[in-house]
Amino acid sequence: MQNINQIETIMVVMFENRSFDHMMGYLSLPPYNRPIEGLLQAGGFTNEYNGFQYVPFHLANPDQKLPDDPPHERPDIGAQLDPDGDYSYSMKGFVRSYAQLHGVDPGDKPMVLGYYTAEDVPGTHFFATNYGICDHWFAAIPTGTQPNRLMAMSGYTLNDINQSVILPKQDLVYDWLTRNGISWRVYHQGIPFFMMMDDWHLKILTDDHFRGYDEFQNDLASGDPFPQVVFIEPRYTDAPHFEAPCDDHPPSPVTAGQNFLKLIYSDLITNWDRWLKTLMIVNYDENGGFFDHVKPLPIPTNPRPGVTFSYGPFRTTGPRVPAYLISPFVKPGSVYQSSLDHTSVLKCIAKRFGNGTYSPEVDARPVGDIWEALELDSPRGDDADFPPPPNVIGFTPNATPTEPIPKAFQDAAAKAKAAAPDQTQQKFPELFSHFDNI
Repeated sequence: MQNINQIETIMVVMFENRSFDHMMGYLSLPPYNRPIEGLLQAGGFTNEYNGFQYVPFHLANPDQKLPDDPPHERPDIGAQLDPDGDYSYSMKGFVRSYAQLHGVDPGDKPMVLGYYTAEDVPGTHFFATNYGICDHWFAAIPTGTQPNRLMAMSGYTLNDINQSVILPKQDLVYDWLTRNGISWRVYHQGIPFFMMMDDWHLKILTDDHFRGYDEFQNDLASGDPFPQVVFIEPRYTDAPHFEAPCDDHPPSPVTAGQNFLKLIYSDLITNWDRWLKTLMIVNYDENGGFFDHVKPLPIPTNPRPGVTFSYGPFRTTGPRVPAYLISPFVKPGSVYQSSLDHTSVLKCIAKRFGNGTYSPEVDARPVGDIWEALELDSPRGDDADFPPPPNVIGFTPNATPTEPIPKAFQDAAAKAKAAAPDQTQQKFPELFSHFDNI
């Protein structure tokens, strides 16, 4: 893209715990025959467990809860990618890893080898058809949610596994944006992720940078200046909630996530002038234990000196995750195949709104900055080029969480309620209903 200054807003949406082959690999199969590195190229891919070979299969019933949440901490994902422990990264340890949680017998179809098709994920298919996808976007590091989200929002992480305690404060992209005079905002459907980080409890409750998603469409329609960088957060499965989660984190079904992405897009295009100046980046934090056949990138990630939770360096990225680029500057059906990871978003923001540099770690990371994927030098066409997304089939009822709420959220709730009880009750009544003992 020759003139990136035409983009006035970068929007970032990060979902949870799905892999590329699991969500998008079907696009290479007939009748779609898209030129991507997908399931067709994975022909012959198997996982061996207890002498039996398991193969990928179509995972039906996308609107039903999954049986469980596959293992996805650092040791688990390491075993999934490199089951022999010889750094060959055969990508054949997904079933063996899953079997540690859920018994697997010959003839079973372990859900971690399941994949969806266009009929199951109509939202995904709509965006892959009408906009662009990235088929070499990798989780930044081969571990779970918290460290990967920290890599996405900081370019580094102070911990390598999910912590049950409240996260220690570290510099976030929010801080970088503020220091550089770049306007930003977070729209959240439920409780924002960084409610779990020390020093952010009161900010999320009182700072105008954080608004409920219901205010998104009103802000789009208003004549007020719209932020240059916008983060939109789904309702998390692992957080307290009244309504159904929509983050795609197992065991939650994908239907709610498909509906949420459709809602964001439908709201966005109501303001045509603003839409024509927008790039929306959608990705997933990590694979969540689901299979992918492509080896990780050989990009090492070293801990910063003085990390809070001591850990050894990572040799590679994590596995591929789904990623869309949604913008009128993206050709319909395009596939960007250069190497990207979560720090690519930070590079993208810095190139457009900063001076082209984010931090030494991010600047030196050998991945792209996304801009080459925007091939058009001016927004394409008119509203005929931007059809409304299809209705997502399936019904996801409201539900309170049945899985344990992480202790970090409980600690965050206790601090927020102690510091600002009235504001906490008004903004996040879930914290009171789920943690009455706090």
